Amino acid sequence: MTPLSDLSSDNNDPLERENELLRRELAEAHAMNRGLLRQLKKAQESAAEASRAHAKMVATLTETMRENTALSIECDMWKARALKTATSSDSPHVELDWLNHQISEDEANAIRKAMARLHHPDAGGDAERMKLWNAALDRLRIK
Repeated sequence: MTPLSDLSSDNNDPLERENELLRRELAEAHAMNRGLLRQLKKAQESAAEASRAHAKMVATLTETMRENTALSIECDMWKARALKTATSSDSPHVELDWLNHQISEDEANAIRKAMARLHHPDAGGDAERMKLWNAALDRLRIK
């Protein structure tokens, strides 16, 4: 048997030309495979990053929903308390005794004006509520 190196390198030999053509095709196929493997690796990394981002977004949305639910429950509780307080007291009053000797006359007048803007009947407020605030401020002892 004759070694391959002893074969004539004559390009006219059909077997040698076919061999060379197959080597080139094989080299091109290897290069294409390496390129495709790089593309596959990039696509897998991209898919993994998208999966991590999705998981993080789901966790954030879940936490936000929990917080919103807790806030809704708390809001409903405070609404119920306010409604209960408003309907249960036979003689409604505003309690400002805790402010005794802590505010000046100017501060008391500022509170009076603010309550007037909110509760005065001419401003669309409730006359009874305005009377309650005035009575509470009148009872207040100024420092």
